[in-house]
Formats: sequence, C-alpha cells, structure tokens
Amino acid sequence: MTEPESTDRGLSRPKDQRENKDTGAAGRSGGSRDVRAAFWTLAGLHAAVCAATIWLAYTRGPSFQVEIFRDYADRIAAGLVPYADFPHEYPPTSLVILILPRLLTADPALYSALFSLQILFCSVLILYLMSRLGLAPLLLYGVGMLLFWRVPYIRHDLVPVLVATLGAFAVLRGRTLLAALLWGLGGALKLYPVVAAPVLAFGNTLKRTFLAWTLLGVVFLAGLTWGIPAFGPESMMYLTYHSDRPAQVESLPGNVQFFLPDPVVVNTYGSFNVTGPGYEALVALFTFLPLALVLVGVGGAGWQARGLGTDGMRRAAVRGAALATFAFAVYGKVLAWHYFFWPLPLMAMAHALWGFRHPRLVWGLYFCAVLLTTAINELYWTLEAALPAFVAMLTLRNALIFPVFFLMLLPVRPSGTKGYPPDKSRYPERDEEGV
Repeated sequence: MTEPESTDRGLSRPKDQRENKDTGAAGRSGGSRDVRAAFWTLAGLHAAVCAATIWLAYTRGPSFQVEIFRDYADRIAAGLVPYADFPHEYPPTSLVILILPRLLTADPALYSALFSLQILFCSVLILYLMSRLGLAPLLLYGVGMLLFWRVPYIRHDLVPVLVATLGAFAVLRGRTLLAALLWGLGGALKLYPVVAAPVLAFGNTLKRTFLAWTLLGVVFLAGLTWGIPAFGPESMMYLTYHSDRPAQVESLPGNVQFFLPDPVVVNTYGSFNVTGPGYEALVALFTFLPLALVLVGVGGAGWQARGLGTDGMRRAAVRGAALATFAFAVYGKVLAWHYFFWPLPLMAMAHALWGFRHPRLVWGLYFCAVLLTTAINELYWTLEAALPAFVAMLTLRNALIFPVFFLMLLPVRPSGTKGYPPDKSRYPERDEEGV
C-alpha cells in the first residue's frame, strides 16, 4: 500500500522513505533491501514465538485463555446457545474467531495450535503494512510485539488490531468510507476500534463525514445486535458485564485502591479485581477518564494540524486514532496485559507519519512497561501469593505507562515538513530520533 499523494507544501514521505538525492536509485534500492530484510527477519521471529507457544501447548497443555475459548467453541458445537446457555463476555461477532479452529479439530492441543496460527497470520500482515511505511514503523511494531512473548498468540485481540490498522491505512489513502466500514467491523469484534471514529472528520466535508459516521454506526450496531435474533436478548450481556465490574487489579484505579485502607482482591467477572472503601467513586472516575482523554487526543491532533491541508490532515487522523486508542486501552477501570498492544501499530504509524517530540522517551517508557507486563503475566500465579511484590511491580509498570499519552500529545513539527508553516513556534522541533 503506497502513501497518498501529497497536497501540502513541504509534507513528504517519512524520513526513511525519502529519496536520497546523493545516491539516487542505489540509495532507494538499498533502503528497500533493508526493509525487506527486516520484514522477513521479524516475520521469522514472530513465527518462532508462535511455534514456541504451540510447543508449550503440546508439552504443558494449552494456556487457560485458549482453553476458555475452546470451551466456548465446544459448547456451541454441542448445540448450546451462546449467552443464553453460557456467558460470553465479548460481542457476538468475536465468536467467529473462536469457532474457526474448532471447525477443524476438537483436540485441545491442535485447537490451540490452529488458534495461534490464525493470530500469527494477522501479525505478519500487520508487519507487511508497517513495511509499506518504512523501516522505523516496521521495527517498532515488530520488536514491540516480540516483547509481549506469547501473549498475542493466546488471545484473539490481534484480529481487531489488524482491522483497526487497515482502517488507519484507508484513512491515509483518503478512503474514508472504507475506514468507517473497517472500524465499524473492528468495533463489532472488540468495541475499542470505534473510539477513533471522530478522526474521520479530519480533512473531510460535512457531508462526507456524516456518511462515514453513519456507515460506521450501521456496521458497528449491526455487528453488535445480530446476536439478538440469533441468540436472544441475552447476547447484549457483555455490555453490562463490563459496566458493572469493579476495577481490575492491573488497572490504574486498581493500583490506587491497593494504597487505600482495606483493599480486597476478588475473583469476579473472569479476572482478579480489587474493591474496598470508596471504590465506587474511583471506578466512576476511571470510567469517564479514558473517554475524556479520547476527546483530548483527537481534539489535540486535529487542532495541531489545522491549516496543513489534505495530506497533513490524513496524517493527523492516524495520529489522533493512535492517541484515542491508547487512551481508551490504558486509562480505564479494566486493563489487562493484552490491552497494551491495541495501539502499537497505530503508534508506529504516527511515529513515521507525524513523529513525537521525545520519541526515545515515548518508546522507552512504553517498551519498559510492556516488558514488566510480560513478566507480571508469566509470574501471575506466583505473585498472587506474594501480593506486595505484585503491587510493587504493578506500580512501577503503571508509573512508566501513565505519561506516555501526554508525551505523544505534545505538539511537534510533522515528519517531512520543510519550512511550513512559517510559524515555527507552533511546531517545536523534536529530539534527535533514536529509532
């Protein structure tokens, strides 16, 4: 997928895609070779992690997350009705991801292998998309996902992540209606991709924006509500499932609750959550905080791009989508380890298309938080018996991730800008980039 044709003065391709005038075609082919080599290397490494996940499933048994998914698929194969006969905490469209491996096998280990392979396909496709923007976003996404170890291959989240990333590329190409269709479908799978919907207004007329939002809404609602005639009204239970639950132990409000008097850890709603005196107010605050930050991120991206023209607004739309997704994923009352890779491809795209004021700090904090998240996940059951150690690791992780959104939001001159706009104070220079 190629970059859209620029309509701005001074806005050009990301730094590692721009033509080297000194070396000409040799320089371009050399850069292309670097990107191809990085793509195949990272694809091989992702496949190796997937293979390790499959090997662990065969030798130690499938992970409990995949076993939950297989149990759902087994119940459907046995004739039980989702939601009515057993709870399912995700929208009905997500059932397709869980059922596909079950169509081929009932064996637990083989189901786990097929499940991981379909996720690997999504990850490699995202790698390819990142390679279309250059070496930096390819490395940022590719290496970043490796830091999660096996987590991506025992969850189904990379499917909506792929759909959301395709939507961002559609925005970049100026195909607003296609982006709306994709983000609506992504929302039907996992809800969160629809938070990027406001950026569909960037650089578009009122009529086209209305059409895009209408299409997104229709696809999103259809993807959520088709379960009502198929499975009954109980198919909407996932909405109350998430609205009624307390703060998850790994979330920011859960972390705060541990430092308040008499915290209580409870195993409810399919995860460990924390309650205590005053937890209702804390949960209410962190229910609305991510939504407020979504608006701040989208509004900030749009405001900083005013006057840049069509190409600049498309880049700003991708940046706004990255900020919105990050805010929704990280600052809510529910935060699980796999939420951290929801915004990763969009962050890598924003890095290439716009840039961050302090890129080393943004990526350093994010990657350190990911590493700690992976460590917490692998030690989860051990840490359960050592709550102080768990809270210490969790507090450090959350302290690392908390400022990342605000660092990404800092105004900075878009990548590739040369002398435009004239008011340089509007776009401060970025630090020397380390990636």
